[in-house]
Amino acid sequence: MNSSHKKSFAIADAPVGLLRILAFAFDQIDTMAGVIDTDGTMLFGNRSALKAVGQTLEQVKGLSFRDSPWRSHSPEAKRLTDEMIEKACRGETPIHEDSLEDPNGRVVPAIFSISPIRDENGEIIALAPEGKIISDIKTLQTKLESERWEMQQWIDSMGSFVAKCTPDGKVISCNQPFLSSMQLSLESVQGKYICDLTRMKRFEKNREKLQKVLFEARDGIKGSVEIDFSIEQENDRTYLFNASPVRNSSGQISFVALEITDISEQVRLRELTLKREKKYTKRLKTEVAKIKKKLEATEQFYKNLIDANPTGVLFLNHNGGVIFANPKMEQYFEKVGISNDCIAGRSLSQLHMYPADQFWRKAPRQYEKETVFGQKRMILSNNGSPVYYLEVLSGPIKIPDSGVKGNVVVVNDVTERIKLESELLNARIQAEKMSSLGLFVSGVAHEMNNPLTSILGCAEYLMEDQIHDNEAYGALKIIIEDAGRASRIVRNLLKSANPQKSNQSKIYLNDIIDYVVNMHMEQAHKKDIRIILDLCEDIRPIIGDTAQLQQVVANFLQNAVDAIEESGIGDQIIFRTLNQDEWVIMEIEDNGPGIPEENLPKLFDPFFTTKPPGKGTGLGLSINYNVIQKCGGFISVAQDAQPGTRFIVKISSVESQEVSAKKKIDPDDATCLPSEVLIVDDEKTLCRSLSEYFRELGCRADTAFNGFLAMEILKKKNYDLILLDLKMPVMGGIELYQYLVTERPELAKKVVFMSGYSGMEIQTASSFPHIPVLRKPFSPKELLGLLSNIYEKPISQQEL
Repeated sequence: MNSSHKKSFAIADAPVGLLRILAFAFDQIDTMAGVIDTDGTMLFGNRSALKAVGQTLEQVKGLSFRDSPWRSHSPEAKRLTDEMIEKACRGETPIHEDSLEDPNGRVVPAIFSISPIRDENGEIIALAPEGKIISDIKTLQTKLESERWEMQQWIDSMGSFVAKCTPDGKVISCNQPFLSSMQLSLESVQGKYICDLTRMKRFEKNREKLQKVLFEARDGIKGSVEIDFSIEQENDRTYLFNASPVRNSSGQISFVALEITDISEQVRLRELTLKREKKYTKRLKTEVAKIKKKLEATEQFYKNLIDANPTGVLFLNHNGGVIFANPKMEQYFEKVGISNDCIAGRSLSQLHMYPADQFWRKAPRQYEKETVFGQKRMILSNNGSPVYYLEVLSGPIKIPDSGVKGNVVVVNDVTERIKLESELLNARIQAEKMSSLGLFVSGVAHEMNNPLTSILGCAEYLMEDQIHDNEAYGALKIIIEDAGRASRIVRNLLKSANPQKSNQSKIYLNDIIDYVVNMHMEQAHKKDIRIILDLCEDIRPIIGDTAQLQQVVANFLQNAVDAIEESGIGDQIIFRTLNQDEWVIMEIEDNGPGIPEENLPKLFDPFFTTKPPGKGTGLGLSINYNVIQKCGGFISVAQDAQPGTRFIVKISSVESQEVSAKKKIDPDDATCLPSEVLIVDDEKTLCRSLSEYFRELGCRADTAFNGFLAMEILKKKNYDLILLDLKMPVMGGIELYQYLVTERPELAKKVVFMSGYSGMEIQTASSFPHIPVLRKPFSPKELLGLLSNIYEKPISQQEL
């Protein structure tokens, strides 16, 4: 008891502020409540408790609870009070029905309980007696019963059926209309599932729907569902079930309120309306589809008409900005680095299209803003990109009912034509030069050969008598050598001006190179110049004149030796041969000073030389050009040899010339025909022409206009040959080839590149030297010749 006394004393000695807060809290309770220590001594009583017995806190404080005004003073009552205190001290909460005497002396029945009060350590430090007058409880119960009856009357007066269900769907109660409609009593429906009280169409399906809504309501989700069912033997009707969860004060789902409303008439009207709407919508859709189909067909026709146009088409608004460009025009802009998304809204000058004069030079700036209808010349060039020459036709246009006014511009790329015309003009000028030169040289040769003959004869005659006179003998030797040199110059002039008929035969370039190099090897070694031979062992034969080709190799070799010797730059010359498609290639490369860019256009002109006077005639490369041209080849200078110079000579092989000589190619020759061909090129006309050609040969050909479309096709089908253009929109040839190497390596071996032979494309294709390259433009004969080199036996789809 001592410890309890100490704890009670601690409570009594608590700060005044804390006691006031506790007193205020207890006063908010409607029931009679107080605080006593563990010995039963009164420490506090709330306002409701003091009012019930007409006492003050000072009057009851310090009294034993069993002797307080709230307890009967009979021995039995005191014993019961002590027993309740002991139970509370053990942690229990005893409850006992008793009575007390109010201020008017009346005995009022009440219910008392005593609860333990614990500290933060869980030890009991005080007790809290609490009482409630029984008459108040009965009054509250009566009030609740009245409110429940009124609520039931209100629910019964509703037109819809209302049922109170457990969260599992069992009926707790329902309103009178629900019972009347089913002719049942409340007792007969309580505890039954709502689904069991109705006869539903497609019972299981509707049961599942209703159960789903009830389960969702059990989880706190309000829901509704329409169900067709009948009550007893009535016709089926449509009812709307609304399930609403109802929560108690703790937030838990106490029950589910189910409201059932007959919506048969609304459903009938709704279905009738929907039926009419569907009928009208269907008819409207049919008419709209017809009109839309006609419009789409018309639009597609005109779009195809413009897209398939082999010329570029532009539509400009009234301010000169582009509002449409067809695919061909987009290709033109793409060639100069302008992407499709940068075209719309820009003027022609912003797209780097400028007016040109009669000589295809950019016209003065003041002409850029001039609007000239009809035909005119323009050039397309962007920051150092190649220049494209365009013939442009323009005229006004007005789109009806839109208020849009502007111009339509039709663009035709005539770059190749202009270049061809320029080349033809240069060739004609060159031919006229050579013709004039021939007449001149013939006269000079005739006048010079006679005195040269006399000089050589006399000099040789005198040499026989001056063998012992070293000075005279040396002078005569110089006369004979210089006369011989003058004679060779005359012969070279005649060869250059009047090419003689050569003795054509099948020869091998390797033999020509070996012969000439052996003749000049010692001379080169004396000048510390190495000659390296990188010759293909299985080089194909060509048709040509042996003597003339020896002269060609000697000219190239002598020029390289002279350039290295005079400049003091470089120490080696490389002769290289290889087979490439239908060509036999000879490359002559040195690490000398190279050729200045300004000299390249005049390199093959007669008498053009950079050597000092008396050292060269300027006819060597001109003779080489004519000889190689007669062999069906050409000479070019590579731009990538830094430092040094690299000449590339291409001559048709004997096989390619024999194929070209045939008047008709036999399409039945299966040794060079693939079975399945895929043509990938953004030029639709090229795709069509190639596919038609392959079909005539008996092959099956498919087309794709960019690498992405081809990739989708190649995921589903295999091919024996894939003709792949290098440069295309969306996905180019290189990207598609790299995809095939990773995903379809067996098809990567079937690829043949096609190239417009631009500098960039040549550089790109050179990264894959093992892949054949068809250079545009190429003829069907050239294509078939390439195939004959690729396929050595018939190929079928099964071999892939």
